[in-house]
Amino acid sequence: MKIIISISQLCLFVLMLESSLISSVKAQCVQGDVSLQYSISGSQKPPQRSNDVTMESQPGCRGNSSVTTGVQGHIGPNSVQQNRRVQNIQRGNNPYPHLPNGSNVQIRSNVQVDVDNPLDRFPHNPQKNGTR
Repeated sequence: MKIIISISQLCLFVLMLESSLISSVKAQCVQGDVSLQYSISGSQKPPQRSNDVTMESQPGCRGNSSVTTGVQGHIGPNSVQQNRRVQNIQRGNNPYPHLPNGSNVQIRSNVQVDVDNPLDRFPHNPQKNGTR
């Protein structure tokens, strides 16, 4: 799980580094959101999930970057409900009024993984009975 977040953050860093070398991109702001929601379960009922991400930045945003991350996990025989709500808002003054306004870059990497564990449905599962 940590590898997914690290790779996404590395990609965002490379994008920001590259943007600092190009003057037309340098004027923009970068926002990123990386999340993982997973469930390992033998439940016949699928997980209920929501991932509500709002990204906003003021017009004329310059030189800002932000990344939000989140991991929600579930391991067990029952179904799960996972809800995630993120507001990523960038505000600030325009230190480069002589440069034209550009669009802001928004990157989303939101992964949802479901793994079936048939052992959860086995009637003599020692994990269900509290013994190992």
